Amino acid sequence: MTKKKTPEKLTYLLQEDKAQEMLELYIALDSMLDEASETFDIDLSTLRDLRHQTWRLKETFSFKPQKHDEYADRPAHWKEYVLPNDERAWYYNAKH
Repeated sequence: MTKKKTPEKLTYLLQEDKAQEMLELYIALDSMLDEASETFDIDLSTLRDLRHQTWRLKETFSFKPQKHDEYADRPAHWKEYVLPNDERAWYYNAKH
């Protein structure tokens, strides 16, 4: 199955439970950043939690890696992620 980007603008309708998830995500990220800025230090568990929260955010909004400049079948994971309707978005193309 091949996924294709959506050319139209994206609209996100968040049901209350998803809005609550976004609020919890904001609170967690804000708390971690406050702790790091107050102590000028961060422990590995906080860093792991920060990575987990960013993953949740990426999955919720389906952020995509950008296409590789030279290889169309590869994503460019080192580049900033983009919205799923961005022309630079990379989609996995399953070969049958």
